[in-house]
Amino acid sequence: MFLWVLKGGPGCGKSTLMKRIGSAAEAEGEQVEYIHCSGDPDSLDAVSVPLRGFAFVDGTAPHVIEAACPGAASRYLDLSRFLDDGALRPRLAEIMELERRYKACYADAYAKLTALGELLPENAPGLHREETLRAAERTAEELAARELPSPGGHGTVRRRFLSAWTCRGRVSFAPDLPASAHVTLVESELGLGSVFLAKLGKLAIARGCGVVLCADPLEPEKTEAVLLPEAGLAYCAAAGGSPEIPGAKRSIPLDRFAGETGRPDLSWRRSESERLIRAAVGSLRRAKALHDELELLYRPHVDFTGVSALTDALIRRLFP
Repeated sequence: MFLWVLKGGPGCGKSTLMKRIGSAAEAEGEQVEYIHCSGDPDSLDAVSVPLRGFAFVDGTAPHVIEAACPGAASRYLDLSRFLDDGALRPRLAEIMELERRYKACYADAYAKLTALGELLPENAPGLHREETLRAAERTAEELAARELPSPGGHGTVRRRFLSAWTCRGRVSFAPDLPASAHVTLVESELGLGSVFLAKLGKLAIARGCGVVLCADPLEPEKTEAVLLPEAGLAYCAAAGGSPEIPGAKRSIPLDRFAGETGRPDLSWRRSESERLIRAAVGSLRRAKALHDELELLYRPHVDFTGVSALTDALIRRLFP
């Protein structure tokens, strides 16, 4: 995969460039994967065209990425060349203050989201016994035996996010699942969904399926959904705070396996989680507003004609 690493200031057209690359690839009939920005879901952090073997990524802060083996495996694409340095230099102090404030808002939001992850029901000490976890896994084994293809080779795995916490609250791309997909909700207020889905993902891979494992947005080591595009199947966790998934054909309730031990503690965890969610989303909204101010400051001093011409040249090069 050849990686184009975009550099440049706020509002200089990085996301627009990637959207145009994605649209050009789709016009060629290519499979395109979009990585959306959690700070602003309408903006892109990356776009990949896997069968053509290239991807574009925003390599600026807060997700700094550098080009590895430049020329051989990657290349920088510096959009700062289209900035009017003379007009921006006198506004340095204003730019630095806006950057300081919006970065502080992001830091506050992510600290609260980290704390929110610690409050998830499955992290409550002593809530689940070994037999409870095993029962959830056994349910996944029974489902795999009924619904998945017979074992044959080793399946392929892609890792993605199906949802994220953003300035608009929790945003989900589950509604974008194909209308023909058979969607199953894995219901558990007590955190057994990720146990079930992790097991199901392993079984699907062992049976030779093409699997998309979707990580939980708070704890990426856990699984929020298992998608089997070739089989037209999707299994998605559903619990308090989970985004609504339209078109679900059925549900699998898992909380029946859990005992009553530790459940009184969950009411406090839920109320504290709701408080942290409101605070985190508020910080993300403030960060977005400040970043918008920064982009408005930059945009009058960007040569967008030059950015557009560069994008045109890239499209001709990539799709001759």
